Amino acid sequence: MSNSIPYSSLPQTFFETAYQHSGRLALSDPAGADADSLTFAQMSARIFGVAHSLLGHGVQAGERVGLISAGRSWWPICDFAILTIGAWTVPVYPSLPPNQLGFIVRHSGMSGIFVEDAKQLAKLVAAHQEEALPIRFVVILNEQEYRGSDVLSAPWPVYSYRSWSQQKADEAIVRTRLRAVQLDDVATIVYTSGTTGLPKGVLLTHRNILSNYVAVKERLDIGPEDVHLSYLPLSHIFERTCGEYIPLLSGSAVYYATSIDTIVADFARVRPTMFTTVPRLLEKVQERVEGQMREAGGIKQRIFESAMAAGAKLYVERRRVSPVRTKLFDKLVYQKIKQVMGGRLRFIVSGGAPLSPHVCRFFMALGMQVYEGYGMTETSPVIAFNSPDAPRLGTVGRRLSNVEVKVASDGELLVRGPSISPGYYDNDEANLQAYTEDGWLRTGDMAEVSADGYIKITDRKKHLIVLSTGKKVTPAPIEAEILQSPYIDQVCLIGQGRKFVAAVVVPNEAATAGWKRKHSELAHDSAQMVALLEAEVARTTAQFARFEQPKRIVVAEPFTIENDLLTPSLKVKPKQVGERYQAEIDALYRLPAADVTEPSRVMADEVGMSIPHN
Repeated sequence: MSNSIPYSSLPQTFFETAYQHSGRLALSDPAGADADSLTFAQMSARIFGVAHSLLGHGVQAGERVGLISAGRSWWPICDFAILTIGAWTVPVYPSLPPNQLGFIVRHSGMSGIFVEDAKQLAKLVAAHQEEALPIRFVVILNEQEYRGSDVLSAPWPVYSYRSWSQQKADEAIVRTRLRAVQLDDVATIVYTSGTTGLPKGVLLTHRNILSNYVAVKERLDIGPEDVHLSYLPLSHIFERTCGEYIPLLSGSAVYYATSIDTIVADFARVRPTMFTTVPRLLEKVQERVEGQMREAGGIKQRIFESAMAAGAKLYVERRRVSPVRTKLFDKLVYQKIKQVMGGRLRFIVSGGAPLSPHVCRFFMALGMQVYEGYGMTETSPVIAFNSPDAPRLGTVGRRLSNVEVKVASDGELLVRGPSISPGYYDNDEANLQAYTEDGWLRTGDMAEVSADGYIKITDRKKHLIVLSTGKKVTPAPIEAEILQSPYIDQVCLIGQGRKFVAAVVVPNEAATAGWKRKHSELAHDSAQMVALLEAEVARTTAQFARFEQPKRIVVAEPFTIENDLLTPSLKVKPKQVGERYQAEIDALYRLPAADVTEPSRVMADEVGMSIPHN
């Protein structure tokens, strides 16, 4: 299966777009000393400057050049510069510690690397002290950091991005290298963060990424009038494809958020028309809005609930609602919530993790278009997405036109097509495990495909929990239901080899604080808080079989990248969670069987729930 790709490489496609929209804004940084707002013509000039400097330092086609930074205008400029000369970009998560950074630098054989600041340079030096790194040069992206850092102490020459990007380039030399780049040449090695083991370097070609771009554009209307707000790490292929390549190759402007902590202010500043996100941010917006309505109570809460019910009927169920009621609810509810996200969003693209149907339903009930995408690094990344013109909540929609899908005999989803990676870099064992003999990629996801092509992901194949009773439990759908509780922020099911399922639960700080204010006499009783959370787990999982319902919980601190309980792409690491709370989990399973009881009836009544007796 193939789709038509008009140009020979990613940078060639970009320069054609830049020529057509030369005077339009391409990139805009948040306010700061190094902030840039660049037109497509200015961005092109910067790309040529960096590419010329790379050539001056002897970088050859096929060499690997690293890039470790938060999203800023220099990220796509350096990325396209590397690709323009036929080298391979190797993005690295800024959150990685020195030992993991060192592994990627050595495994990929990087000849040079762009680093954001002195902190990243220090990690590079620390990794080099453990075991020599192959790099020949370093470029610091932040000019203030370059001037303030002790660059002379580094074991390699260290250069300034500003001097590289703003120099006058010999375009003829650069274009000669550009013309040699072909569709099936490797563009990048993307190291998967992974929930277990060492990262694997996924090879993606220019054809892979451009094929994905062309197929997505068949179903997603993006053009020069659009404004994209980027806050996710560009080292993840989801944001890199959907937040860099697709907008820029479509002539759209890309604005960078200051940080995740300032995202509300960034929405007001940028007023984006499109936005890529992971589900967690959408969950937080929903939790915030619903929490405020619960706090308000009375007429405000009733109006909100009526508006959301009417919106779901109109936009999700496609049933008729009185235009007068719709107009009233739009004024009183929908527009006020939409203003939190800038007021002019045409659509939201959600990816990187499953989007709970109730969260998607919430935003669709507001009249906001949500495209839930599904894919993986190895697929550049999009395999399928659920578009609002024909939504089916609980599925990830239908496959792209350039991808074939089928379900193997054991239930695993297999895919193939021109956007699928040719394999892993220097890892024959991983290649043998990932691909079938006839070229299908094993996604590692268990799935069902309906007769009309809608794909439902039921769980990760390797995340199956096998109890000591022989019963098999798929955690994903159970965890998704638990996360519908306003009192629970994160959850990880446990029970491998045990006699029953339990859950490690992270409470929602705002919601539990509200509960404590309402129940001040119980606020300092930790047993009552555990009972509240147990009641919530029981309520949200009541529809599952008894052996699938968590019988006990461990209350945990937030899972974060810093404590190594989340991957850089914000996926929970079950193995690490189990190790971190090993003592508590062991103690939980040592309790006598008689202590495996239902949550207290009083506690269930307090939070307005009815827990069935099985």
